[in-house]
Amino acid sequence: MNLSYKELPLIDLFAQKVASTRERKNTDKTLHDYALDRVDAMSVLHCANLLNDQYLKNAIQASEKHMIKTHPQHNNILQNTIPINANNNRPTDRKIPHYTHLIELKGHLIFQAACCLPLKILAASLDGKTVSGKTLFNSHSDSGGGKLVYEFLGTGKELIVDLKRGESTNAQRLIFQI
Repeated sequence: MNLSYKELPLIDLFAQKVASTRERKNTDKTLHDYALDRVDAMSVLHCANLLNDQYLKNAIQASEKHMIKTHPQHNNILQNTIPINANNNRPTDRKIPHYTHLIELKGHLIFQAACCLPLKILAASLDGKTVSGKTLFNSHSDSGGGKLVYEFLGTGKELIVDLKRGESTNAQRLIFQI
Protein backbone atom coordinates (compact mmCIF):
# COMPACT_ATOMS: atom_id res chain seq x y z
CA MET A 1 0.00 0.00 0.00
CA ASN A 2 1.44 3.37 -1.01
CA LEU A 3 0.98 5.79 1.88
CA SER A 4 1.57 9.45 1.20
CA TYR A 5 1.79 12.09 3.89
CA LYS A 6 -0.85 14.77 3.81
CA GLU A 7 -0.74 18.20 5.43
CA LEU A 8 -3.95 18.81 7.34
CA PRO A 9 -5.44 22.29 7.79
CA LEU A 10 -5.41 23.90 11.20
CA ILE A 11 -8.76 23.56 12.94
CA ASP A 12 -10.82 26.56 13.97
CA LEU A 13 -10.90 26.40 17.77
CA PHE A 14 -13.70 28.98 17.78
CA ALA A 15 -16.04 27.11 15.41
CA GLN A 16 -19.63 27.08 16.59
CA LYS A 17 -20.64 24.00 18.57
CA VAL A 18 -23.69 22.08 17.44
CA ALA A 19 -26.04 20.42 19.89
CA SER A 20 -27.11 16.91 19.02
CA THR A 21 -30.80 16.64 18.24
CA ARG A 22 -30.84 12.85 18.28
CA GLU A 23 -32.64 11.19 21.13
CA ARG A 24 -30.62 8.31 22.43
CA LYS A 25 -32.56 5.42 23.90
CA ASN A 26 -29.78 3.73 25.85
CA THR A 27 -26.25 5.02 25.43
CA ASP A 28 -24.71 2.94 28.21
CA LYS A 29 -22.39 0.27 26.86
CA THR A 30 -22.47 -3.15 28.39
CA LEU A 31 -19.39 -5.21 29.21
CA HIS A 32 -20.22 -7.30 26.14
CA ASP A 33 -20.20 -4.12 23.98
CA TYR A 34 -16.77 -3.16 25.32
CA ALA A 35 -15.47 -6.65 24.62
CA LEU A 36 -16.77 -6.53 21.02
CA ASP A 37 -15.19 -3.08 20.52
CA ARG A 38 -11.85 -4.34 21.85
CA VAL A 39 -11.84 -7.40 19.56
CA ASP A 40 -12.73 -5.19 16.60
CA ALA A 41 -10.07 -2.62 17.48
CA MET A 42 -7.39 -5.32 17.69
CA SER A 43 -8.39 -6.84 14.34
CA VAL A 44 -8.27 -3.40 12.67
CA LEU A 45 -4.83 -2.69 14.19
CA HIS A 46 -3.64 -6.00 12.74
CA CYS A 47 -4.95 -4.90 9.31
CA ALA A 48 -2.88 -1.70 9.72
CA ASN A 49 0.24 -3.85 10.38
CA LEU A 50 0.34 -2.85 14.05
CA LEU A 51 0.67 -6.30 15.52
CA ASN A 52 1.46 -5.72 19.20
CA ASP A 53 -1.44 -6.86 21.40
CA GLN A 54 -0.34 -4.41 24.12
CA TYR A 55 -1.41 -1.30 22.13
CA LEU A 56 -4.92 -1.05 23.51
CA LYS A 57 -3.69 -1.24 27.12
CA ASN A 58 -2.28 2.27 26.60
CA ALA A 59 -5.31 3.69 24.76
CA ILE A 60 -6.11 7.30 25.61
CA GLN A 61 -9.77 8.36 25.58
CA ALA A 62 -10.82 11.85 24.51
CA SER A 63 -11.12 14.25 27.43
CA GLU A 64 -13.70 16.31 25.49
CA LYS A 65 -16.03 15.60 22.57
CA HIS A 66 -17.99 18.24 20.65
CA MET A 67 -20.14 18.37 17.54
CA ILE A 68 -19.15 21.29 15.31
CA LYS A 69 -20.23 22.66 11.96
CA THR A 70 -17.63 22.00 9.32
CA HIS A 71 -16.16 24.77 7.23
CA PRO A 72 -17.91 25.13 3.85
CA GLN A 73 -14.77 24.00 1.99
CA HIS A 74 -14.81 20.71 3.96
CA ASN A 75 -18.40 19.73 3.21
CA ASN A 76 -17.59 18.06 -0.12
CA ILE A 77 -14.05 16.72 0.29
CA LEU A 78 -14.66 13.09 1.18
CA GLN A 79 -12.20 11.13 -0.90
CA ASN A 80 -13.61 7.95 -2.41
CA THR A 81 -17.06 8.82 -1.11
CA ILE A 82 -19.03 5.68 -0.39
CA PRO A 83 -22.79 6.14 -0.91
CA ILE A 84 -24.70 5.71 2.31
CA ASN A 85 -27.18 2.88 1.88
CA ALA A 86 -30.67 3.79 3.07
CA ASN A 87 -30.79 0.38 4.75
CA ASN A 88 -27.80 1.20 6.99
CA ASN A 89 -30.14 1.70 9.94
CA ARG A 90 -31.62 -1.77 9.64
CA PRO A 91 -31.08 -4.12 12.57
CA THR A 92 -28.19 -6.51 12.09
CA ASP A 93 -27.21 -9.72 13.79
CA ARG A 94 -23.84 -8.23 14.68
CA LYS A 95 -23.45 -4.96 16.54
CA ILE A 96 -21.28 -2.52 14.61
CA PRO A 97 -18.56 -1.23 16.97
CA HIS A 98 -18.40 2.47 17.87
CA TYR A 99 -15.20 3.78 19.47
CA THR A 100 -12.50 6.42 19.20
CA HIS A 101 -9.17 6.41 21.00
CA LEU A 102 -5.55 7.44 20.68
CA ILE A 103 -2.55 5.18 21.21
CA GLU A 104 0.87 6.64 22.03
CA LEU A 105 3.52 4.36 20.57
CA LYS A 106 7.26 5.05 20.43
CA GLY A 107 6.89 8.75 19.68
CA HIS A 108 3.96 8.25 17.31
CA LEU A 109 0.32 9.01 17.96
CA ILE A 110 -2.06 6.44 16.45
CA PHE A 111 -5.70 7.50 16.22
CA GLN A 112 -8.31 4.78 15.78
CA ALA A 113 -12.05 5.09 15.20
CA ALA A 114 -14.98 2.89 14.21
CA CYS A 115 -18.62 3.62 13.53
CA CYS A 116 -21.39 2.58 11.14
CA LEU A 117 -20.49 5.32 8.58
CA PRO A 118 -17.35 6.01 6.50
CA LEU A 119 -14.76 8.03 8.47
CA LYS A 120 -12.39 10.82 7.45
CA ILE A 121 -10.12 13.15 9.38
CA LEU A 122 -10.80 16.73 8.31
CA ALA A 123 -8.22 18.52 10.42
CA ALA A 124 -5.95 18.10 13.40
CA SER A 125 -3.63 20.11 15.58
CA LEU A 126 -0.97 19.13 18.08
CA ASP A 127 -0.36 21.74 20.79
CA GLY A 128 -2.10 24.32 18.59
CA LYS A 129 0.00 23.69 15.47
CA THR A 130 -0.98 21.90 12.28
CA VAL A 131 0.03 18.26 12.40
CA SER A 132 0.91 15.93 9.52
CA GLY A 133 -0.10 12.32 9.31
CA LYS A 134 -0.91 9.36 7.16
CA THR A 135 -3.73 6.88 6.88
CA LEU A 136 -2.66 3.40 7.92
CA PHE A 137 -6.07 1.78 7.34
CA ASN A 138 -9.46 3.03 6.15
CA SER A 139 -12.45 0.96 5.08
CA HIS A 140 -16.24 0.86 5.10
CA SER A 141 -18.78 -1.90 4.58
CA ASP A 142 -22.47 -2.33 5.39
CA SER A 143 -21.77 -5.25 7.69
CA GLY A 144 -18.63 -3.96 9.42
CA GLY A 145 -19.12 -0.20 9.38
CA GLY A 146 -16.36 2.38 8.98
CA LYS A 147 -12.85 1.74 10.31
CA LEU A 148 -9.99 4.24 10.44
CA VAL A 149 -6.42 4.04 11.74
CA TYR A 150 -4.41 7.25 11.30
CA GLU A 151 -0.86 8.02 12.42
CA PHE A 152 0.04 11.57 13.47
CA LEU A 153 3.67 12.65 13.35
CA GLY A 154 5.21 14.36 16.33
CA THR A 155 4.66 14.49 20.05
CA GLY A 156 2.87 16.94 22.27
CA LYS A 157 0.49 17.37 25.17
CA GLU A 158 -2.81 18.02 23.40
CA LEU A 159 -4.13 16.57 20.14
CA ILE A 160 -7.35 17.92 18.64
CA VAL A 161 -8.95 15.90 15.84
CA ASP A 162 -11.95 16.83 13.68
CA LEU A 163 -13.54 13.60 12.45
CA LYS A 164 -16.22 13.48 9.76
CA ARG A 165 -18.72 10.63 9.66
CA GLY A 166 -20.34 9.84 6.32
CA GLU A 167 -21.75 12.77 4.38
CA SER A 168 -22.63 14.85 7.43
CA THR A 169 -22.10 18.61 7.38
CA ASN A 170 -21.02 18.33 11.01
CA ALA A 171 -17.82 16.91 12.45
CA GLN A 172 -16.94 15.48 15.81
CA ARG A 173 -14.14 17.35 17.57
CA LEU A 174 -12.13 15.10 19.88
CA ILE A 175 -9.62 16.59 22.34
CA PHE A 176 -6.98 14.22 23.74
CA GLN A 177 -4.73 15.12 26.67
CA ILE A 178 -1.54 13.10 26.19
